[in-house]
This record gives sequence, structure tokens and C-alpha cells, in this order.
Amino acid sequence: MNEKQKLLISDSLQGVLLGCLIGWLCYRSVVTSLLGIMIVPFYIKYKRRMREKSRKQMLWHEFKDAAAMLYSSTAAGGTLEKALRDTCCDMKTSDSSYQVLLPEFERICMHLDQNRSLESVLEDFAVRSEDEDIAYFVRVLTVARKSGGSLSSIIRHTADTMNLRMEINSEIETILAGKRGEWRIMLIVPPGILCYMNMCSSEYMNILYTGLTGRLVMTAALMVYVAALWTGHKILDIHVQEVEKCSFSGLVQYYFVRHYCLFFWQKTGAVGIK
Repeated sequence: MNEKQKLLISDSLQGVLLGCLIGWLCYRSVVTSLLGIMIVPFYIKYKRRMREKSRKQMLWHEFKDAAAMLYSSTAAGGTLEKALRDTCCDMKTSDSSYQVLLPEFERICMHLDQNRSLESVLEDFAVRSEDEDIAYFVRVLTVARKSGGSLSSIIRHTADTMNLRMEINSEIETILAGKRGEWRIMLIVPPGILCYMNMCSSEYMNILYTGLTGRLVMTAALMVYVAALWTGHKILDIHVQEVEKCSFSGLVQYYFVRHYCLFFWQKTGAVGIK
């Protein structure tokens, strides 16, 4: 059983327990507890999304360090292939743990040892990363390598952009940390009060579980709770996508325009342009 199957089983069991608890807490019925299992696919999707978000954050933090290592190697006059191999070796010997990026660089080195072209290897890495910004970075590196552009300059700009992004994200997380804590507490309060009332005054709560009116009230309360959960999650889930896209797309456009304009001017005999 691989890691993905273990995570799927764990998420499924958590979803079943959560659905049964919600069904019993809101309706105090075995039937509704079993119907609560229907939330399992949504819970699995949510957990998968959270893990993917965490993986991308780790990937960006690790890629920032990798960009600095690549810059050091290319600035010293090394080729891109050598820089990738040196970066992989540096990651292995580093005190930091590169859980996401080290396997990717090991795969890159393995494919290079198998005489695969560097362009195809980097494209595969961009696809596996599932990150638009890394895909931009790979395209720029590929074009710069084919046309003889300055790899070290491009990598340095990339590292600077990553540092800017992480500073912005850090400021956002600092601002929202308290609000997220308050949101989580407010999410716990309603079911906590409901559990307390059921344990301490179950006869007083019977009216909500026996008549049609009580069940309608509990259904409405559940719908309001789910809406508040979804709305709060959307409000607090803030990213800096526009800053990232502007930074990297701007880098791509700058490089393409500058390189091909210089190439055209040189071919047409223009001099004195650097």
C-alpha cells in the first residue's frame, strides 16, 4: 500500500466519522448519521486541496534556496547542466530538509544521465510542479540557454521575485493569523454548545429532534453554519497571485523583447547597442 492509498483511507475514515457526528448531532437519528457519509467525497477533496497548498508552499520555499544555488554555480561560469547537478549535491549535503524539491532534482539528474535533452527534462519538471510561475521560469531558462542569454541574471531575478513574494505572504499571514484563530474558535462554539446542551439538558433539547418544526430549525441552522464556514474560508484564503503573475510574466516579456530586439538590430547592422 503506497502513501496515496494510505492518505485516501485516512481521509475517508475521518470523513465518515465527521459525517456521522454531524448527522447525529443535528438530527439524533441513525438514518441521518448514515446519510452524513455523503460528505466524504467533499472532505477528501478538501484535504487533498490543503495538502496541495502546503506542498506548493514548501516547493516555493525550497525553490528559492535552489535558485540561489543555481545562481552561484552559473555566476561562476558553469553550464546549466552542471549547475543542476551541483544544486542536487548541495541539497543532499545541506542541513535543511528538501522534502519536495530534492526528489525532483534527483530525477532531473537521472534523466540527464540517460542522455535526455535538458529542455525536455525541465519541461517535465515544470509539469510535475503544477506551478505556473515555475513553468515561466523554465521557459525563460530554455530560451536563454538556446540563444546564449545570461542565465545567472535570469536566475538572480527569479530569486529576487521569490523573496518579494514570500515577504508579502509573510505579512499577509501575520495580519490574518489572529482572524483565523477567531474564525476557528467561532466554528467550534456552535457544535460545542449543542453537545453541552445534549449532555446536560437532553430533555430540553428533545423538541428540536422530535417535531417537524424542530427538524426544520436544525436544518436551517446547519445550512447557516455551512454557509458561514464556506464564506469565512473564502475570505481568509488570500494569495498574492496577481503579484506573482505580474512579476514572472514581466520577466518573460522583458527577456523576449530585449533579446530579440538586440538580435534584430545586430543583424541589420546597428551598432553601439548593448
